[in-house]
Amino acid sequence: MNSSHQFDPMYPDVLGMIAQSSARITLDSLQMALGIFPKAAYLNQPFEVVALLQSMIDQPLHVKVALHLPGKDPSGRPVNIMAARKLIDLTLSPGEVGVLHVPLAAVPPTQPGEALPLQVAVRYRAERRGKKMRHATGGAPASVLAVSPFKVQALKEIEFVHHPQNLPQEDVTLHFDIAPRRMPAPPKEMNITYETLWTTAQLSQEQELLEAKVEEARMIASSLTRQTVFNAVVRGVQALFADHDLPLHPGEAKAIAKMITYTLDDGATLEQVMPLEDTRWFQTLCQVLAASPGASTMEPGELVSRYLLEAAIYDAVLTGFSIIRPRVRVNLGDRQERVNYATRLTNWLAGQGEADLAYIYLPLVLGGVVVNATVVGKDDEPWRILDELREAARGRMRLATGATSEIFEMLYRLIERGEDDLRRARIQRE
Repeated sequence: MNSSHQFDPMYPDVLGMIAQSSARITLDSLQMALGIFPKAAYLNQPFEVVALLQSMIDQPLHVKVALHLPGKDPSGRPVNIMAARKLIDLTLSPGEVGVLHVPLAAVPPTQPGEALPLQVAVRYRAERRGKKMRHATGGAPASVLAVSPFKVQALKEIEFVHHPQNLPQEDVTLHFDIAPRRMPAPPKEMNITYETLWTTAQLSQEQELLEAKVEEARMIASSLTRQTVFNAVVRGVQALFADHDLPLHPGEAKAIAKMITYTLDDGATLEQVMPLEDTRWFQTLCQVLAASPGASTMEPGELVSRYLLEAAIYDAVLTGFSIIRPRVRVNLGDRQERVNYATRLTNWLAGQGEADLAYIYLPLVLGGVVVNATVVGKDDEPWRILDELREAARGRMRLATGATSEIFEMLYRLIERGEDDLRRARIQRE
C-alpha cells in the first residue's frame, strides 16, 4: 500500500459468504441467519437449528438464543420435541462471526407432518457502546477464515429462512417436516456446538492481503466509467429499490445511476469529498480482490453490481450533497449530518427502518440531474432523462408533504439548470 496513505478496512462480511442476502436479519449490532437442517427428519432422528451470528461492533456481545418449541401440530395433534437446551447463552468477541448448532429430535407421540412451526428468539447486550465495524448491507467476503472451505460449503447447503422485514426481527419462525418413518430409538445424547468462523485474530492477515491489492484496485477503479458500468448500475438500483418496496421510475433509476457512476469515476475526489482510498466502495474493492482473486477478471459492470453497489450508494450520497449544495438555497446539514443520513439510507437497504421517498431524490436523483450533462456516453439520452424525471415527479408529488415537497421544488430548479447545461454542452435533443 502507498505508505503516504493508510486506511483501516471494515470487517469482512462472513455471513454474506454463506447465506443469501434475503436471509440476512439485522438487529443493529448483531446480524444473523437462521435455518433448520435437515428440513425434514424422521421420528427419533436428530435435526438442528442453525444460527449464523455476526457481530457488527468492536465490543463483546452477550447473546441469548431461546427456542419456543411447538406443543401441537397444525391439526391439533400433540408434538413432543426433545432439545439439548431451550436457552443458550454465549458471548461473541469483538467482530466475531460463528455458527451455533442446537440439536433437536421429534419423538412419539408426534405424528408425521409438514410445516411444523418453531420460533427462535434472539436477544443481545453489549457491555459498552461499540463502533460499527461492518456495513449493514453487507460487504466484501473474508479472505481468511478460522475453518476450512469444506465447512463453509456445508453451511451454504443450509436453507436459511427469509424473514419478512415488517415482522419483529428478533423473533423468527422456522418450519420443519417430520417424515413418515421412524428411527429405532431417540438419540441418547444431544450436544450443542458453537464454532467460530472469523475473529479479529484473522484481521492482520486480512490487512496484509488487502494492502497487496491496492495498486491493482486503483487500476480497476480507472476502468469504472460511464461506458463500462452505467447500464449495470441502472439495472442494479432498479432491483435494489424494488426489493425494498420503493420501485423507481425509469428517469429516477437513470439519474441515480448517473450519480453513482460519477462517484465511481473519481467524483468523490473531484468534489473534494474524500480521497479515493477513503471511499467505502474502493475499500470494499480491495477486500474483494484479496478474498476473490477471480474478481479482477470480471466485467466492470458485473463487478460493481455484484460487490460494490451498496458501498457506492453510500459514497454517492455524500458526493451528491457536495454537488447540489452550490446550486440550491437550502441548508443540507454539516458533514456529520450527511454521514448520518447516508447511514440511515444504507441501513434501510439492509432492512432497517421504513421506506422514505426522500431516499430516492435527496441527494441521489438531484445529484444525477447536476451531472447529467457530464456523465454521457454512447446511446445516452440526457434530455429524455430530464423529461422522465418531470413525469415521475408529477406522480410522486401527489404523495409529497412537508420536507419532501421542498425536495421537488429543488428538483424542478435543478432540471431547469440541467437543461441549460445540456445547451451549453451542445447536446441536442433527439
